[in-house]
Amino acid sequence: MRISTRIIAIGASVLVATLGLASCSGGGSGGNGSGGGTATEANKPAKLTVAAWMDFPPELIQSFEKKYGIKVVVNKYPDGASAQTVVRNGLSSNGSGLSDVHLIELDSWTETMSVPSDWVTLPAVPDRWVDWKVTQGSVDGKIKGYGTDIGPLGIAYNQDMLSAAGVATDEASFSTFIGGDDATWQSFLDAGRQYVAHSDNYFIDSLSSAFQAAINLLPAAFEDPKSGKPYDMADNAGIKKLFMMFADAAQDHISAGIPIGNADWGAGFQNKKWATVVTPAWMSGIIASNADGVSGWRVSSTFPEGGGNWGGSFFAVPATGKHTAWAVKLADYLTSSDAAIQWFHKNGQFPSQTDAIKSPDIADTKSDFFGGQQLGKIYGDLAAKAGDSAAGGFRGKNFAGIQKLATNGISLVESGAATPQQAWDKVVSDFNALGFDTAKK
Repeated sequence: MRISTRIIAIGASVLVATLGLASCSGGGSGGNGSGGGTATEANKPAKLTVAAWMDFPPELIQSFEKKYGIKVVVNKYPDGASAQTVVRNGLSSNGSGLSDVHLIELDSWTETMSVPSDWVTLPAVPDRWVDWKVTQGSVDGKIKGYGTDIGPLGIAYNQDMLSAAGVATDEASFSTFIGGDDATWQSFLDAGRQYVAHSDNYFIDSLSSAFQAAINLLPAAFEDPKSGKPYDMADNAGIKKLFMMFADAAQDHISAGIPIGNADWGAGFQNKKWATVVTPAWMSGIIASNADGVSGWRVSSTFPEGGGNWGGSFFAVPATGKHTAWAVKLADYLTSSDAAIQWFHKNGQFPSQTDAIKSPDIADTKSDFFGGQQLGKIYGDLAAKAGDSAAGGFRGKNFAGIQKLATNGISLVESGAATPQQAWDKVVSDFNALGFDTAKK
């Protein structure tokens, strides 16, 4: 199996550690997080460290080293959850074990920034990013993270499998099949029911993953933006309605129940177990790797509910670092538009930098695996269609953990271990067991 290390952390590595966690305020040479100081020859270090879970473009690191005469060491972790555990432990021990620069995933952002002074305030870089990415990376109006990628949502589909089932033969017919310009989650799931009625394999790899994508489109799925308190799950009518829609489809066996990160995910592509995958831009490269040698995969320009965003990350600088001024310079260098183009070609990460989005190096690049499609243009158009909704809804410090409870419920139905109602009842029960002081929806 060949799953890339750029697997998204759907939840925290340890659920209990994620729920209700607040980081501890740091001290050290970075001061109170108000700024990293000025990078000078006098304070230039011999080495800087950066923590991440994805592969770096070698030429990007080498060019920084050549320009500034500083060795860059990448502390690489297997996934976002592992990297976040290091951050969590470091913040609770006055910065012990932290790197000079850390990559922070969006779903962990609010938890990580619960004490803003733990992180250096970064200088503004006008017009580099789409506006909402800067907003996401700011706390109380102060920039705490420089944006890397965004994850405009698409649907990868195998047109050979769909054609064999007699439901769609190309991009236009697939778009019509799932609802066209008026596509909704309901029309997408109904298309799945139609597909499995004419095929021996599944419509989609995982409905728990698709459910997570649907959650990302909601303005305030689990927590009250004003108080930060979780909504009482039993009274969260919007989530229950969405949950039951996906759970009913799971009960109708349209899903293999194998999400990204599962040990059988790569084998599922090779064995042609499913015909579609909800595919944020960063996942396209992972699919190309895992489905290597399997023909027919394409990415649709149509997405349910108009589109949205799943994932994306930020480079941030711990205030406890010994070299915060130069660490800020490294974070800036790694998130330039030129760097974004290199990240795109290395890992398929779709940029949040406006100049990079418009660059022919991205928009005009053809993917051999996806039949010569210009994925940069497709995902750029999907991001444009999504508009401000691509920023996603409110994510409080308990968002990732509560979301994991909900997606686990869909997995129960997919596995045949529960009916939709039984699964929902367990989600509510597990939520209640956490003892939150809740807000009314």
